[in-house]
Amino acid sequence: MKTPLLFVLLFMYGSIYGQPRVKIYAYSQVTTPGNIPSPTGENTFPTPDRQPPNPVNYYIFAAYDSSATISFTGIWIKGRSYQVQTEKTSSPVLLTNNSIPDDPGIDIMVPATQLKVTSISPVGSPGNRRINKSWFRNMLKTSELIVSYFYKGKTYFIPVGKIKELAPAPGE
Repeated sequence: MKTPLLFVLLFMYGSIYGQPRVKIYAYSQVTTPGNIPSPTGENTFPTPDRQPPNPVNYYIFAAYDSSATISFTGIWIKGRSYQVQTEKTSSPVLLTNNSIPDDPGIDIMVPATQLKVTSISPVGSPGNRRINKSWFRNMLKTSELIVSYFYKGKTYFIPVGKIKELAPAPGE
């Protein structure tokens, strides 16, 4: 019972003393492979022993007060650190799900809001950037995603316990 209360108190402390509220929307989507072309020109289905792991796309968005000047500095996905590339976007953020070509579905990634919305994408291969503090190691153990940002001379971290999984996307 103490842990949820602690997070509520920290959140209230941050919002009272100048740290802006940042809402993180995080999604992952596996891309399933199509048929593998064979050297003879025939399509074959992948076998488990020849199949590389399916790639995963991450869709991460931050919504925050438009008066705040925030710089996103890094993310940790399942314990691995990544540099980030950011892009301003407008809400609502929608993703078309083409798993059924005749009837594509729409996933609402970020609902319509008056807040500023920024897309945060992992860049490059995973690194090993570590923060050697016990509170950060505990955050890594309990969160699938951690987003760090710089605001008014300080670095802040937002943990996300679980990344929402979207329906697999068909490969090309």
